[in-house]
Amino acid sequence: MKKNYLFPHRFKAIGWVITGITLAATVAYFVASICYDWNPDLKMPALFDDDPLGFLSDEGKDPGLFKMADCSIFTFILIFMTIGLILVGFSREKVEDEFVRQLRERSLVWATLVSAAVFLFGTLTIYGMVYTYFAYSIYFIFLLLFIIKFNVSLHRFNKGGENEE
Repeated sequence: MKKNYLFPHRFKAIGWVITGITLAATVAYFVASICYDWNPDLKMPALFDDDPLGFLSDEGKDPGLFKMADCSIFTFILIFMTIGLILVGFSREKVEDEFVRQLRERSLVWATLVSAAVFLFGTLTIYGMVYTYFAYSIYFIFLLLFIIKFNVSLHRFNKGGENEE
């Protein structure tokens, strides 16, 4: 029995809406934080906050497990971006046949390899706090590469282009 773990096709449109809103919110967040020094923190329950053993914590900061921690709005942007890209990338096509499944698998493998190469290159060439942002973004890079590769391959096939081997 074959199992299909993809979302229904209608979820793709929902994913595009969430991704678009999240991209706009990202731009607005960075403009507000850079131009107006606006960066509000929210309190959220945390399983882990900074260094629970106290080795790296700043003076006056109370690190530990199971605490209320400061959380940036950017955290929610990352969550919604992930949800949107997952819905876009893993929703069924209108016609989901064996060839589309094969294109999806090839695109996933390709995106995994390219993302790993980008991650290795970035790890060797990016340092400091910028590396943290880079490491956060690699998952989104993977999802975007997968979505782009899959849709380009599907578009080529539908237009009668060459079948990539």
